[in-house]
Amino acid sequence: MELYKLEKVSKIYHVANEKTHALDHIDLNINKGEIVVILGPSGSGKSTMLNILSGIDNPTSGKVFFDNKRIDKLNEKELTNYRKDNLGFIFQSYNLIANLNVLENVELGKELAKEPLNIKDLLELVGLKEHMKKYPYQLSGGQMQRVAIARAVVKNPSVLFCDEPTGALDEKTGKIVLSLLQEINQKYHTTIIIVTHNP
Repeated sequence: MELYKLEKVSKIYHVANEKTHALDHIDLNINKGEIVVILGPSGSGKSTMLNILSGIDNPTSGKVFFDNKRIDKLNEKELTNYRKDNLGFIFQSYNLIANLNVLENVELGKELAKEPLNIKDLLELVGLKEHMKKYPYQLSGGQMQRVAIARAVVKNPSVLFCDEPTGALDEKTGKIVLSLLQEINQKYHTTIIIVTHNP
């Protein structure tokens, strides 16, 4: 079943007298429960695509549908609700709160949710149940990224946006994180959209 539909979406940035076409008449369909990778080098429009899908930015032209509703025509309040009710975000930098432990960092995500997932189950899934009282400075990079994943997933989003989720990790840890995202997709049927420059 279709979740996102983009019709002839373009995004043009104007800097001084120059036009930059970040996206040029893109048609795209993303189905519910799919894992989609947007792959390309720096400057190829990946982040712009993520920003348009998540309603952070509007296209210059074209139409963007989420669950058969046009999101490119929503006002700021409607966009905020769309993001709060449907989306989770994982970034290259973990954005954890240093003076909160693992459990408390994940609980922050739960506060935004209408139907949150069980935190203890989720911490078990990401392999951090025995570390839930630790603080970010006591964790490895891979563990911190798994906390960030749990925080994004606990709100039970329809869509999980992952912007270079393995960018700060070594190859082995990156593969563990990608396997975890696959597991989340299979267990919760979360649509996952990954932006990366790394094949």
